[in-house]
Amino acid sequence: MAVPQHTIPETPPLAAVAMLSAAVLAYEILLMRLFAIVHWHHFAFMMISIALLGYGASGTLLMLLPSLKANRLRTVFLAGTAGFSVACVVCFVAAQRLPFNALEVFWNPGQWGYLAGVYGLLFLPFFMAATSIGAVLRFGGPRISQIYAADLCGAGIGAAITAGLLFRIPPQTALVVVAGGGAAAAVLAAFRWQVRERLLLTAAAAGWLILAGLGTLQWETVAINAYKPLAQTLRMPDTRLFYEKHHPMGWFSAVQSPTIPFRYAPGLSLQSDAAIPDQIALFIDGQGMSVVDRYDGDPETLTYLRQTTVSVGLHLRPQANRVFIADAAGGQDILRAMAYGARRIDAVDSHPLYAAFIRHQLSGLSNLLIDEERVRYHSTTVRAFLQASPEVFDLIQLPLGGDGGSGASAFGESTLLTAEGLHQLWRHLDADGLLVMPLWTRLPPRSSLKAFLMAVTMLEKQGISNPSHHLAMIRDWRTAVILISRSALSADEQDAIRGFCGTWGFDPVFLPGIRLEEVNRHNVLARPFFAEATQALAGKDREAFRSHYKFDLRPATDDRPFFGHFFKWRSLPEIASLRRAGGMGLLDWGYPVLLVTLAQAVLFSLMFIGLPVLRARVKMPKEKITQRFGSATLLYFSAIGGGFLFLEIAYIHRLTLALHHPLVAATLTLTGFLVGAGAGSAWAHRALQNGGNPERLLRGSLIMICLLGLLELPAMPWLMDRLGGMNIWLIAVAALGMIVPLAMAMGMPFALGLNLLNRHHPQWIPWAWSINGCATVISAVAAPLIAMAIGYAGVIVLALLLYIAGYGLVPWLGEGKP
Repeated sequence: MAVPQHTIPETPPLAAVAMLSAAVLAYEILLMRLFAIVHWHHFAFMMISIALLGYGASGTLLMLLPSLKANRLRTVFLAGTAGFSVACVVCFVAAQRLPFNALEVFWNPGQWGYLAGVYGLLFLPFFMAATSIGAVLRFGGPRISQIYAADLCGAGIGAAITAGLLFRIPPQTALVVVAGGGAAAAVLAAFRWQVRERLLLTAAAAGWLILAGLGTLQWETVAINAYKPLAQTLRMPDTRLFYEKHHPMGWFSAVQSPTIPFRYAPGLSLQSDAAIPDQIALFIDGQGMSVVDRYDGDPETLTYLRQTTVSVGLHLRPQANRVFIADAAGGQDILRAMAYGARRIDAVDSHPLYAAFIRHQLSGLSNLLIDEERVRYHSTTVRAFLQASPEVFDLIQLPLGGDGGSGASAFGESTLLTAEGLHQLWRHLDADGLLVMPLWTRLPPRSSLKAFLMAVTMLEKQGISNPSHHLAMIRDWRTAVILISRSALSADEQDAIRGFCGTWGFDPVFLPGIRLEEVNRHNVLARPFFAEATQALAGKDREAFRSHYKFDLRPATDDRPFFGHFFKWRSLPEIASLRRAGGMGLLDWGYPVLLVTLAQAVLFSLMFIGLPVLRARVKMPKEKITQRFGSATLLYFSAIGGGFLFLEIAYIHRLTLALHHPLVAATLTLTGFLVGAGAGSAWAHRALQNGGNPERLLRGSLIMICLLGLLELPAMPWLMDRLGGMNIWLIAVAALGMIVPLAMAMGMPFALGLNLLNRHHPQWIPWAWSINGCATVISAVAAPLIAMAIGYAGVIVLALLLYIAGYGLVPWLGEGKP
């Protein structure tokens, strides 16, 4: 039965709904940033899960409150918004006090309790805000589409505002500022409703200002995980964090250690007798250590850099005319090139604070960039620089990559270490150019073998009939270096590699015509694993070797950019059987973290969706709905919720490739999708007000989503590739031109679905709100897992299939007969 018009309460101003939604999304983004600092980037997915789970739980609560009537809307909205404002700060501070350590989860059961505590505390603010918005939708009546539009547009604006805040203030301070959005929304609604509790709301706003002051004065540095490299470094005597600055791309910190000097020289020969100069350690988000060396122009200072595995490429190309350094960080690879007499060096790093730190002499150690005629340091990504540059280089030096041992890169995306990225690097080598790929190694070998296979595959695609003649690989006990030569390695070059290894005690792994007695001589393993594997990967039976290997060596691609992902399901029983013998170290722990997050999302979603149905069957027989209508409602709102998040996440990845800047891509995608979807919902509201048929509008929007999605599936990569290297704003405008029409269509199915539900069962609107929230929880976590298997194009196809399923459910959803 439809709700009579006189029972529909006066809803809060749309500006208050938009303001609250902006604060909620800003809070979610800030938690993702903060937990990347405190723990690792894996927790970005956990923050998304917690946020969306709060939306699912709020719908369940609204369904389980039989006494909730329209006249209680004001109380629910004001309490939820004001509560969100306070809980934002209090819950984060409390979560910081829990001794949770992700590295112990799989062998310390007590950590599960701390993890539950973190979840519960951070869940609360989202739950409060979502309950406020859900209540407004529940009693929105004919204004549902308009309210949903305000919700989406506010969230989109919040994403853009947060990116701007992070350029100006640290994330912990921004968290306090954003918390005021809830108080401001409550005050705005209170004045609209002229409630007597305005005094209390003013007190809440004053309390927020106090918290803001405390936060600004006391939250200078968040408490990072004790096992992160920065935390371990600061435990050394007299170590001092002397410089730090926050940036949307990461928290930059510089550390001095006068008592126990840093001696960071990856791949340094055990036979080296060279002195290592004073160093300052640099960290991004408490990890990814690099250093700035003391260098006053004396070549002897750089002697140690000539005695590392990473230097083998420069050993073959001394006094190179043009050298390109990728992800230069603190500049150690730049100094290495200078030690070998490189005449012109172009260095690139995507984090702008590296170049600023060195250029402004903040370290006090190095005049590295004074000679701008010889060294140029560019703050951009490797692929953006190369796409805009026509130059070719004698040597391209990649950073030391791969997994350093924690397994933390299991689902970290890299646009450099992909088949397409490797091909782009190849195109920028001159006729005798050399590409140097250093990698951390672990046993059994993983990253070095995947990179070697990618090199073999790339060379074959370039029409090279015998890739083995263009490849070499050496190793020590902890690093491996792959050389890819544009021309076939000459006999003299092969001998030079052998001589370099013999002088410094490194092991040749792969050379054209290498003999078995040459390998595994200095850094001795039980078997020559690296040499055997590379020979197999360079041979005709490489696919058989790859398929039978314990780890996934499939080459990473732009569509599936997970270079650090090596997990194979069929290896799990064997790894689990070795658990008591330390076998869990073979499992890259980033992957199970994602699986655990997905499992808890599914579990809680089933609980939140099932509770209202169970209660209706037991205590509300008059409000029961037919099984067909209930199933259609469940499946429809699950499909459109999952499809929305799948498309949003896939487009963030696609725009990252086009814009070469993750922050810009994420901000542009979120803002474009959410504001565009809000505009679509607002258009649907106007169409309904003008007498439009909701079922017909719903079918039309679902058809439009599928048509635009299928059209843009090949069109967006094609267009972005053609625009590559052009002005970033031109690319952004072109991207928005493709996002906004699709987003407008995507903003209609949920709002129109709620309008259909409001015809006959308005009391079940909170259930649809809960279903949609739970579906987005699951899809947000499942998207990267699916992308690892079938790529982001597969994620888009799956999203379109979900919208097609939603189209098939429209007749049942519109039937609505009790």
